[in-house]
Amino acid sequence: MRYSGCSEQRKLVLEISKIDFAITEMNLYLDTHPYDVDAIEQCKRYINRKRQLEREYALKYPALSLDDITGSSKEWNWALQPSPWERGY
Repeated sequence: MRYSGCSEQRKLVLEISKIDFAITEMNLYLDTHPYDVDAIEQCKRYINRKRQLEREYALKYPALSLDDITGSSKEWNWALQPSPWERGY
């Protein structure tokens, strides 16, 4: 991961975006090659890595999705933070 001049938050968002793109491409490939075991395993690795990075991100910054919400059960953090498109990274 080489992003000169970027904040740690921006680096995580970019890495998550890259992996998300790879997952989308793998999904398209697997739609036409549903028996490619190597591609299936690679897609699973990308999905696991994305989940890991999203959890890491959510521990430091406002969650990117509802799946990553943390905090006490007495508040709905999603409503208390800027929306993903309002953050400006």
